[in-house]
Order: sequence, then C-alpha cells, then structure tokens
Amino acid sequence: MEHRGISFSVVEMSFSRGWRWTVGKGRTVTVGVCATRLDAIRQAQTFIDAVVDWAA
Repeated sequence: MEHRGISFSVVEMSFSRGWRWTVGKGRTVTVGVCATRLDAIRQAQTFIDAVVDWAA
C-alpha cells in the first residue's frame, strides 16, 4: 500500500490476534500492532502524515 508517496504494509499476525503495520523508508522501519486491519491502516497513515508534516 502507499500513502503520500511512502509505502507501508499491513499483515495479519498468525501467532496472535491482530494486525501488524510496517512503514519503511531507507534504513528506518517503524512497526505497530492493532486489533483490526482498518485500525492498522489508519495508524500507518497517521504515522506517515506526522513524518511528512514534520519533514516539511
């Protein structure tokens, strides 16, 4: 998936209930865990928005 030109992924975890989101750019990778897929997508997008706005 992509948001504001930055790619991210959302994957269902097999060992526990939940969804893991990952945002990676260069060497830096940020990971979060949420209960639902929609929440994981929203958190990843919110994180990307904060990074892009901070860098501007």
